[in-house]
Amino acid sequence: MPVEYEFPVSAAQARMLVLDRLHPGTAQYNVPVAFAVRGPFDTAAFGASLDAVIARHESLRTVFRPHDGQYLQVVAEEAKAAFHVERDVPADQVAAALRAEAARPFDVEAGPLLRCVVYALDDGTHHVLLTVHHLVCDGWSLRLLLQELSAAYRGAALEHHDGLQYPDYTAWQRDRLAANALDASVAFWADSLKDAPRTLALPTDHPHPAVQSTAGGVERLDLRPDTRARLAKVAAERNATPFTAMFAAFAAFLSRISGRRDLVVGVPVSGRDHPDVQGLVGLLANTLALRADLAGDPSFLDLMAGVRDRLHAAHPHQEAPFEAVVEALAPGRELSHDPLVQVMLAFDDDTRLVLDLPGATTERLELLLDDAKFDLLLSVQRDGDDLAAHFVYRSDLFEPGTIQHWARAFATLLDGLLDRPDLPVSAIDLLSPGDRRLILRDWNRTAVPAPEALVPDLVPDLVAGRAAERPGATAIVHGTTTLTYRELLESADRLAARLRAAGVGPEVPVGLCLPRGAGMVVGALAVLRAGGAYVPLDPAHPEARLKFMIADAGVRLLITDGARDLGVPVASLEGPIPSIGPVLTEAPALANTAYILYTSGSTGTPKGVAVEHRALLNLATAVRPQFPVTGEDRVLQYVSFGFDVAVSDLFFTLTAGAELHVAGEDERLGDALYARLLDSRITYVFLPPSAAMSLPCPPDALPELRTLAIGGEACPPELVERWATPSRRVVDAYGPSETTVYATTADLAPGRPVVIGRPVANSRAYVLDERLRPVPVGVVGEVYVAGSGMARGYANRPGLTAERFVADPYGPPGERMYRTGDLGRYGADGALSYLGRVDTQVKLRGFRVELGEIETVLAAHPGISMAAAALRADRLAVYAVPVGEPPSTADVRAWLGARLPGYMVPEIVIFLDELPLGTSGKLDRARLPEPPQTRPDLDRPYVAPDTATERRLAAVWARALGVSEVGRHDNFFDLGGNSIRLLAVLAGLREDGQGGGVELVDLFRHPTVAALAAHLDGSGQDDHGESRRRGQARRERLAARRNVQRGRGQ
Repeated sequence: MPVEYEFPVSAAQARMLVLDRLHPGTAQYNVPVAFAVRGPFDTAAFGASLDAVIARHESLRTVFRPHDGQYLQVVAEEAKAAFHVERDVPADQVAAALRAEAARPFDVEAGPLLRCVVYALDDGTHHVLLTVHHLVCDGWSLRLLLQELSAAYRGAALEHHDGLQYPDYTAWQRDRLAANALDASVAFWADSLKDAPRTLALPTDHPHPAVQSTAGGVERLDLRPDTRARLAKVAAERNATPFTAMFAAFAAFLSRISGRRDLVVGVPVSGRDHPDVQGLVGLLANTLALRADLAGDPSFLDLMAGVRDRLHAAHPHQEAPFEAVVEALAPGRELSHDPLVQVMLAFDDDTRLVLDLPGATTERLELLLDDAKFDLLLSVQRDGDDLAAHFVYRSDLFEPGTIQHWARAFATLLDGLLDRPDLPVSAIDLLSPGDRRLILRDWNRTAVPAPEALVPDLVPDLVAGRAAERPGATAIVHGTTTLTYRELLESADRLAARLRAAGVGPEVPVGLCLPRGAGMVVGALAVLRAGGAYVPLDPAHPEARLKFMIADAGVRLLITDGARDLGVPVASLEGPIPSIGPVLTEAPALANTAYILYTSGSTGTPKGVAVEHRALLNLATAVRPQFPVTGEDRVLQYVSFGFDVAVSDLFFTLTAGAELHVAGEDERLGDALYARLLDSRITYVFLPPSAAMSLPCPPDALPELRTLAIGGEACPPELVERWATPSRRVVDAYGPSETTVYATTADLAPGRPVVIGRPVANSRAYVLDERLRPVPVGVVGEVYVAGSGMARGYANRPGLTAERFVADPYGPPGERMYRTGDLGRYGADGALSYLGRVDTQVKLRGFRVELGEIETVLAAHPGISMAAAALRADRLAVYAVPVGEPPSTADVRAWLGARLPGYMVPEIVIFLDELPLGTSGKLDRARLPEPPQTRPDLDRPYVAPDTATERRLAAVWARALGVSEVGRHDNFFDLGGNSIRLLAVLAGLREDGQGGGVELVDLFRHPTVAALAAHLDGSGQDDHGESRRRGQARRERLAARRNVQRGRGQ
């Protein structure tokens, strides 16, 4: 039996073992290096040389086994190399064989953790692959290993290694930690990172999974050949190193793509400052969490200087183990994120990683594994006089196309920074000329002939044309009321004639305050036929809000169905109309206003969007075919007439000669909505996602529904899975009122990302940064829309119009673009994704709600001094600071309900002593508390374990945590647990026979005794089952092969 010695593991090994157990069976910690050897090569001598190197270093004879709740290093006194010569691999398959062998996982308990395969090719070339586990080797060690291997092969006698061995280093490190010798260094990092962001939220293509994986991808960066020399030259201007310059450039890039000014990047350090460990093979490398500060928009030179100073300050403290720093900061443990460091820069400017064999030439082969240990790693290595750089990324977060664009963006930024290091880093463009052309030009090729060039009429004239073509066809259905196209046009023209006689004409706004039904459609068409501009007003809105909108839009006449005193002359659909001015003979033109719609305003007052006939004509003729609505369709008009989609519902339908079915107020959700869709044989409908998800029927229950357009809210993937079929389109239709209903559309498909798509006909969409520059694919910016759908602006608000409708620097001269305030990003295919609001505006049940308006109204309550509003899990919540005794929730809701539309009245009212403010004195919305739950998860009283499984689990947890008792609902991490102590729990479970089949990830997923017990019992784990027998057999096997000789480190 071979003689073995046991030693404690180092801090770095302990952390790596935890991560290795989280992702068993992966190659995330494989360290491969490969060479092509041309010329004479003695494989037997090479294998013997490898044996000689292994004999010198205990780390290369080490495996790791659990014992008493922790892992130990187990060092064999003697060991031979795992060496193999493969002679049957064809030359065209050797690259794949190298990658497969390099990615073959290690068994850290059985070993060996160093292996070598030589592929002997027919042409005499040999490909040598050494793969070692990171637990026993780091980059520095790999150089030592290759140097000694080369020396042994040349015939040099390798002397016995009498210096420090890795277990000695482990004991020294543990002694220093136990003696508090590293407390000052740990405190340095804790102070440096105490207020740093715990995550660097890169814009990902996919959300972080509940448990991150190691599946990754690799993308090579195309750097200029002189990049290394230019880095050194620019770095010298600030007495810095090329590494410092590269770190600063990477930090600038991360800041630009994430929008963060304060960020943390991990960098590996060798841990070899002490001369006694210079020749030690083993894991001494440590991770430093370096902070980069880009506040104040520094130049590249100044950013480099700041990085240089931080590096100098950190140098005396690099010995502090990263895990100790994590524990000191206690950032919380999430399986979806790494603690503190999610992005890494590995910069290797050394050329010493060589295999020097006499009589032969060797060439190092590029061999990068696609197992990802971080969300994004920038790996930079010396390649002769140049640099080779790669992005290694998590493929469950990023699509390859996104990283390809980022690789070009980083190379472009790096060139710009090195060319003009004196400029602010934000001034350097990220886009290559090719990507700029793709984003601005190719993805905006939407031009079709201008509608006015093909159709000389306005939209109301097109409706009249349909009525002439199909006079007896059904136009409007509402309840028991049905109007043919002849009846619709005759009713509208009668009213239009009376309106013109009363003084209605171009640029005369007419309010329509009517209930849902055919009358609202007749009224809108009549105002347009009279040449005026219609202003839809919801009768359910508070009187004060209606009066404001009437005054703000300059409404001269109000058409309503009842007696209302809103400050302007009133008329009905059929009765006489009071004169409001002289008869206007001027016909409406493309540049005249067609309608004014009101949306929520950030200042506490709504704003009216004035849309001209030109934009309405583009919608009805150029955009309609993209949905499409034809004369054979039956369209359900679902949304409020004050919502901009009502415009497309009306005029898609009426200009196509289709049927418009107006949903009643009692047909808006669930069974009633389903019945209306089915009974009316609806073929096209626009619904907010919440309404679509309320339908109780399976998709095949509505066989005639051909197009479901959705918008106004985020679309859940379940909706697409449920509704999209080969015979039914689900169309995500995005667009602010200011762009005439629709700006982009996307056909959604099951299993594909939910996006808002590409611009509609005659429109352009951009994603721009704060300098109005296009951002790269995958990067978040503000969405701007331009083209024929532009509204004129805000009625009687020239200042606000100038602020939101700005010059389009990328379109034809004189054109404008609309600043939507929406956040978006491009996908690699050019499709846009919607990511939320720049400001505080949210969308709720299809309505655009400005939180600032709610806050302003609530703050005017006599019992409230300050107020804030937020959307919480699709529920509107307000937070109020009362003046003295807080008013009741009912009082607050009543106050808001009298002044705001019903959809803006919050469901939740929370009273606070004060609102959370940021350092600038502004409201910090992120710190507004979550609404209280009926059963809060925190501060639970102690509840004793209930079942036999719970009691055994609680005992194991108590031992691992060093506490007297553990309740069934106590959270492991709340009790002071950490990832290292989880290993003790896992070992304890297995020794007690409860852990068969349990992985470390299960303990993260089920962090209470009750939850883990339910998981174990539900998985068939019990105290008398097979798991106990397997656990006992495992303990017996370990005991049989353990020959403990207490030695160094004990």
